[in-house]
Amino acid sequence: MKPLWIAVSLMLVMVVAGAGVAISVRSLRISQPISFSHRLHVEDLGSDCTDCHLYAETGVRATIPNIEVCSDCHLEAQTESAEEAKLVQLIEAEELIPWQKVYRVPDHVYFSHRRHTAAAAGGIDCEACHGNVRDRETPVVRQEIRISMDFCMDCHDESDTSNDCLLCHR
Repeated sequence: MKPLWIAVSLMLVMVVAGAGVAISVRSLRISQPISFSHRLHVEDLGSDCTDCHLYAETGVRATIPNIEVCSDCHLEAQTESAEEAKLVQLIEAEELIPWQKVYRVPDHVYFSHRRHTAAAAGGIDCEACHGNVRDRETPVVRQEIRISMDFCMDCHDESDTSNDCLLCHR
């Protein structure tokens, strides 16, 4: 009876430890190289998501803006901000901003921004998947809305779109 009790206790400890790791990994915050304010650019300056995320409506990937986009406005500093000074320095050195990607889909999943945002069946606002990013004064460091297969399937159900496996799984 004692070996069974030990085995059950060890399995319980492993399950609890595994759950703790899973929860902590999901809530990890990524450190971004520049403290970017979406609110300043979108709300205060009137930019649209697609002014910087160039392919959000026309491409498979929305793209993370980098110096080729930022240099349109920031060849020279517009403010006294230390964060903007970092950006201008990177632009002058022609070095890419080492942004950390927050939203990913597994390699076996096909996802097209264009199909969801601009195509006839799409028309989905950025906020539906990314949350209220336009009001963020700090950079995106974690998924505001957890993107998962269940999340996508629920959205497909609500919009009466097929959940056929082969639509997304390649």
